Amino acid sequence: MKILITADWHLGKRLHQEDLSEDMKLFFLWLLDYIETNQVKCLLIAGDIFDHHNPSNESTKHYFDFLNKLIQLDCRAIITSGNHDSSTFLEIPRALLASYKIDVIGTFPGTDKPDELFFELKDEKNQVLAAIAAIPFLQDRFVRQVGEGEGAAEISQKIKQGIKTIFKEIGKSMQERYPNVPRIGMAHLHAQGMHISEAERDIQIGNQDGVAANDLDQFDFLGLGHIHTGQPVIPGRIEYASSPISLCFTENNYQHKIIQLEIIENKINQTSIPIPKFRSLYQIKGTMDEVEAKLFAIQNKYALPVLLDLFIEEAHFDPTISGRIDILKNWCTELGNIKIVNCRVRYQERVHDKIKTGFSELQSHELDPHNLFVKMIEDRPDENQKQQLLELFNEIVADATQIKE
Repeated sequence: MKILITADWHLGKRLHQEDLSEDMKLFFLWLLDYIETNQVKCLLIAGDIFDHHNPSNESTKHYFDFLNKLIQLDCRAIITSGNHDSSTFLEIPRALLASYKIDVIGTFPGTDKPDELFFELKDEKNQVLAAIAAIPFLQDRFVRQVGEGEGAAEISQKIKQGIKTIFKEIGKSMQERYPNVPRIGMAHLHAQGMHISEAERDIQIGNQDGVAANDLDQFDFLGLGHIHTGQPVIPGRIEYASSPISLCFTENNYQHKIIQLEIIENKINQTSIPIPKFRSLYQIKGTMDEVEAKLFAIQNKYALPVLLDLFIEEAHFDPTISGRIDILKNWCTELGNIKIVNCRVRYQERVHDKIKTGFSELQSHELDPHNLFVKMIEDRPDENQKQQLLELFNEIVADATQIKE
């Protein structure tokens, strides 16, 4: 039996206002073809199906169109929520989808009901070949109780302990119920020591240090979502599946993948399946002359237009820069397969007014609370104090913006 693990689709994601839905359509076509060609029996999707709690009609349609085609291939799916998802929204069609062998777990049922997270994968003879523990994103209320006067460090420790307890109890219950078949977990969280890209939001449940690997090691294999670049937490036992497409410019050179598990004679064989690349994302930095030269040398190698992030830095103010940028944009428009989605200009002579310059570099759609707060504290000399302030700020924003369901 072959099982695929994927995560972090982020349907509805925009990169500097550029819609990435075409990227996802091409990924879906490739994934469905892979499932049919390789006779995959189960697809696990470990959270962040959507980029927003209230997805657009278009994003919702893409989701259900994919599931409809998956049903036609007779491939089972198990879907869990991520921190970007609305668990309520995901679970609305839960009963209907279950009738088509698509199981959705949006909300954690509590440590007293672990069986609600367990799913059996059976062969043609109705024999259980593997068991799945589908753990959704663990919202704040499931892992900690805030005490009066507690700071960021105390709250962080409570979250770590809460997640550790949940995983230990689920692992124990699964071991008791399925002692003789491979036990596979799926979850959406931040494990310690992982490298993150700019697309991963800094505000997340838990703390910036993540959960210790040993506290998660309760299964024969655990597939994770949340970190967009696939990485081993414990090689061969705990792995991040990765997002299927590049969601930011720093992910451009990363080979996105899905995880394939094959159950053979009661053992798990794991391999990584590379996902084809559908477009390039380039950041071009330098003087205006350097940026122009680099841009004109770009060749599009893929199906979708190249997206560009330009950062022009000059020693002195030059009134001709704006016109030259317009010429570049017009050239890209005429070419049709290259698009400038973001452009920043900085003049070194104005850097002495650091706070003002820093904020002016941010585009209007980048003025989120995290970016603004980082700019406000970047000149503080004490790095430990800066980190504590940032963690506390993230906790406050997380509590203020968390959807109450």
